[in-house]
Amino acid sequence: MSAFSNGRRDIRLETASFDGIVMSTLSYGALTMVYIQVLKSLITRPKRGRVFWGITIYSALLFLLATLAVGGKIKYAESVYVTFPMDGTIKSMEDFVPSRIFQRHASMTINVLGRVCTTLSPWVGDAFLIYRVMVVWSYNLWFLVPILPIYFAHIAMSIPLIIADSKLNEIRWALRSHLYAVIFHSLCVSLNIMCSVMITVRLVTMRKKLEVALGRLHASFYTSFFSIIVESGAFATLWGIVFLSTLTARHWSRSAFSQPYYYIIAITRMLIILKMAQNKAWCRDIVSAAEAGVLEWEVTSAHTLELEDASKLQGMKFSDPSRSASTSILQ
Repeated sequence: MSAFSNGRRDIRLETASFDGIVMSTLSYGALTMVYIQVLKSLITRPKRGRVFWGITIYSALLFLLATLAVGGKIKYAESVYVTFPMDGTIKSMEDFVPSRIFQRHASMTINVLGRVCTTLSPWVGDAFLIYRVMVVWSYNLWFLVPILPIYFAHIAMSIPLIIADSKLNEIRWALRSHLYAVIFHSLCVSLNIMCSVMITVRLVTMRKKLEVALGRLHASFYTSFFSIIVESGAFATLWGIVFLSTLTARHWSRSAFSQPYYYIIAITRMLIILKMAQNKAWCRDIVSAAEAGVLEWEVTSAHTLELEDASKLQGMKFSDPSRSASTSILQ
């Protein structure tokens, strides 16, 4: 009975590992679709200086890291499931246990490349979420006090994690790998929870004020339930909580949640970028409008017109509607 239980658990672990590869590939496909929409929106919109080039470079970097990560994962999986059984590396099918093969050949260059890109993705994604916290909280630097120490600890912890994951064939590193993974992802999930809660609380508290400033119809682009979920990156945060729970408990399903996790982080950040490219994301002007109760045309137009178009308008004179009305009455 004990042997049967161990065999069943091993089968579940191998199945979860394979499912994680499939889910990672599907997640990358979803990320590609969102990135195409981002490019389409960026191409059709006028250039807007630093914000335009900032989200262009950031989205390209995020997609590049995800592409290299999924490419390394697929190539390494091909070696484990196809190349090694065919070239005689695996002597018999009794020795064919994918998780052990993954561990034994973890130092392969393609696997190390994929692991590095996979670990870098949360760096880039979390930095962008911190930026969004600053935007919705009007660049109040006090909110960085609890966030930045966790972020830098998260970055520092990724170095021993990458080393351990690339040396799983050595006993001392294999024993430390799980501990490093728990610490690394605990910091990552904690940071995401903190940022998601900060953004959600801010958007919910400003919902009524923004409806007064913009009107209920226009404000719905910013205050709807879906918009708040996207802006806060809540889906990646919830996925991270579930994944961390399975990781700390050493549950057999942990691999099915861990492998797509990094691509889900990229997807949630790319969705925010898509809203920014479509002028439907919270920005400094929208936050100011919600705080002041009115949206000034002079402020928003400066952020939505090209510099060339703005320079053409400098010589034009606009009449004051109230002054024109009073003049016509006097006449």
